[in-house]
Amino acid sequence: MNERKEKFTMMVIPHSGKSTFAVSVSAKTLKIAGGLLAATLIGVMIFVSNIYLSYNKFKTRTEELSVIAKDYNVLQKQLEFFVEKTSTLEKKMSELEKLDTDLRGLLEGDPALKTSIKKEDKQLDMSRAVITSRSGLDRQRAISQLRILELKIPDQEQSLEELKDAVIQRNDRLSHTPSGYPVSGNITSKFGYRKSPFGSRQEFHDGLDIGASYGATIVATADGMVTFTGYRSGYGRTVTISHGYGFETSYCHNSSILVKTGQQVKKGQGIAKVGSSGRSTGPHLHYMVRLNGQLQDPANFLQ
Repeated sequence: MNERKEKFTMMVIPHSGKSTFAVSVSAKTLKIAGGLLAATLIGVMIFVSNIYLSYNKFKTRTEELSVIAKDYNVLQKQLEFFVEKTSTLEKKMSELEKLDTDLRGLLEGDPALKTSIKKEDKQLDMSRAVITSRSGLDRQRAISQLRILELKIPDQEQSLEELKDAVIQRNDRLSHTPSGYPVSGNITSKFGYRKSPFGSRQEFHDGLDIGASYGATIVATADGMVTFTGYRSGYGRTVTISHGYGFETSYCHNSSILVKTGQQVKKGQGIAKVGSSGRSTGPHLHYMVRLNGQLQDPANFLQ
């Protein structure tokens, strides 16, 4: 027995009054068409969903790349700053080394510089900086420069410490070395052999006579410690100061003494008053300088 086929009929009635017409479609065909339509709709929905998901992924990736780009720009600026500062430090180190060399030239022969600091010539090894990009090369060079500076700093510190000690000792030595006039006045008799003011015979004059008004203040010509105050035959009232470094000065024929034995005095400090005590023909200062016990010409220490 043949299966009864179900059909669906659609009638189309135009508004213009023309004749109507009908379209008959079997249920099987309608089911197939419905299935195709459903499949098409599902396909469209899946396609739209994929596009939406892809758009969101692309948007998220774009935002991530934007953040990365910003971070890269920040890092690039930091790298440029790092390279610039490293280059500046290298220049400063070169200037410091030149200053060190100049100071050693000025202090050449100074006993405080017992040893000469030997500095290794640390050059930049660019063989380790084989990077194609310019920024990479600069970064590696900056790192190499910092390594070199790190190696140089201890040597430079040691050298500067030695120079500092040398300068301190030189200043101390200078402050304890007689210099300048002990009293304002004119030289009336030089150091060495001369005709005696008390006769016609020749005698050795062991100091320098400086004429000055009675009571004028006599000052120490260097830092030191008073080792003698009192009266000495021929020299009258005398002050003797030991300055260290082998130097000793004596100030004779004073009218009065302003310091005591054992007292520390500074250069320019008043120690006595001009007089004419002892073997003297009038108010003046008899100034004597010894170095390591040997008499020296005081005129060599007046500058």
